[in-house]
Amino acid sequence: MPARGVPALTTFPYPELDEREEDHWSGAGVSDDELRALALGAFYSTRWDAFHDAMLLGPEREHPLGDRRELAIDTLTGAWGITDGNEARASMEQLLEGMHAPLYALVHPLVMASVNASERDRFGERADRHRAFLRQVGSFRGMDNPEALVRDYDIWAQAIKIGFTEHLARPLPNDIHAWDLARVVAVARMAFTAGYLEADVAWEYVMRALPPAQRRYRNWRQFGDAYLAGWTYWQATEDLAELKNGGVDRRMELLRLWTRPTSPWRRIELNESEPKTEAPAEEPS
Repeated sequence: MPARGVPALTTFPYPELDEREEDHWSGAGVSDDELRALALGAFYSTRWDAFHDAMLLGPEREHPLGDRRELAIDTLTGAWGITDGNEARASMEQLLEGMHAPLYALVHPLVMASVNASERDRFGERADRHRAFLRQVGSFRGMDNPEALVRDYDIWAQAIKIGFTEHLARPLPNDIHAWDLARVVAVARMAFTAGYLEADVAWEYVMRALPPAQRRYRNWRQFGDAYLAGWTYWQATEDLAELKNGGVDRRMELLRLWTRPTSPWRRIELNESEPKTEAPAEEPS
């Protein structure tokens, strides 16, 4: 019996998140690194109530839009414009090279320099210099629309100033490659489930996403924070109003992944722990 005034301990301290379905595990014989690679996309397998340890998006369930295969086809077409294996591979190659991460790496430091400047930019001269720099970079890189970087700069600055990034870790992450890498896994699993890719091809792409994630992030906490910053940056440029509630909702989903005992992020570490070496015993004098 717990002591008076002390709440009883529970295995998962957030009942509102526990209302979701249990984490799904198929029991497939995957290696530790295969599980780590699949776990890069754990946000999606959790949202989809899908297996964490299999390429196929199971278990099957009734849905008004169809079975898992039909849902995968619908999502790939609607959200990604992907209708076959070639388009799936092209999208994953772009994600591995960096889809939104390189843009964020250009825009975010300039926005933070402007937001955190000690002197007020009364006439907008600092912001104008930043915009001119981004136009030059866009033209130098051969972007179809260099003004897109300027647009991202203005929107990201606005999102930060009006408090639509309050759900993010502080200081704001400087890197959002996790956002791109998590989506490699999501696209690979959907494309395999849709019948667009063979299993060996899907696994190849999923496994290619693991090394860059391990190089950039020490643990799932860092990975999750960077993933959410990436979603926030993308969502701000798509629909700023969605950030107000959508960001908090996704933060809670990450909290579930970080803390729930059956989460893949609790079952295996992003980077394999180095074995502890015992200090050699001192020789008696």
